[in-house]
Amino acid sequence: MPLKISSWFAPAKRACLICGRDSAQVTASIPIKHPEARQAITSLCGSCRQSIPWIAHPVCRICGRAERCEDCIRRQTRYYSISRCAVRYDDRMKDWLALYKYRGNEGVESILTAMLAFAYERLCEAAAHSEFHAITSVPLAPERLQDRGFNQAERLALRLSGWYGVEYRPMLSRLRHTEKQSLKTRRSRVVDMRGNFSAATSELFSNVASPRIILIDDIYTTGSTLDECARVLKLASRSETTAEIYGLLWARS
Repeated sequence: MPLKISSWFAPAKRACLICGRDSAQVTASIPIKHPEARQAITSLCGSCRQSIPWIAHPVCRICGRAERCEDCIRRQTRYYSISRCAVRYDDRMKDWLALYKYRGNEGVESILTAMLAFAYERLCEAAAHSEFHAITSVPLAPERLQDRGFNQAERLALRLSGWYGVEYRPMLSRLRHTEKQSLKTRRSRVVDMRGNFSAATSELFSNVASPRIILIDDIYTTGSTLDECARVLKLASRSETTAEIYGLLWARS
């Protein structure tokens, strides 16, 4: 068998973490600045990378949706400042999240976090600053945590915290188990979320004036979960140092 010396210098093939195809020859641009996040996205093949429905230009300046948002228009009281989401929650993104969330494919975690990094960098731009005092995440009910084995929002938040050097703090606990929010009406979601969370501490950042906290979850649908968590966090902060809560979501439905 003839020896092909050229094969010694050919780039090694790498399997796409999503579909398994070769990802070594992809040269498409990556809309993220952080080097580790960019490196994670390079593990995708060209087809998967091009299929990511980035929300680069949100229409709603409050929740970051790519279209006009009736929920933000109708909401009379809002406890979070603004939020940003990385991608539209289409059928392909639903499959990607299922690989990680329900099938335990941990290799996908770095990909989802890299996508969340895109939203983080957009949030820094929209908030006109990049200084946040802490990152936290929406907690799971104990029953669901035991069933799944991990909290996907917490895992993404911890990795993002390490990438950007913003301290992660568990600040919330969930008081009761609720059925899947995707199966409910908007009104039902609002009612179900009220009183469903408590602050893990009675006082947040007592030595910081207006602490800025990023709250991470996987999917934004109506914003009921995000807003209720923000309400609880603001109540837990001292009146003279009321916290500013910013939402950071992987996907926007």
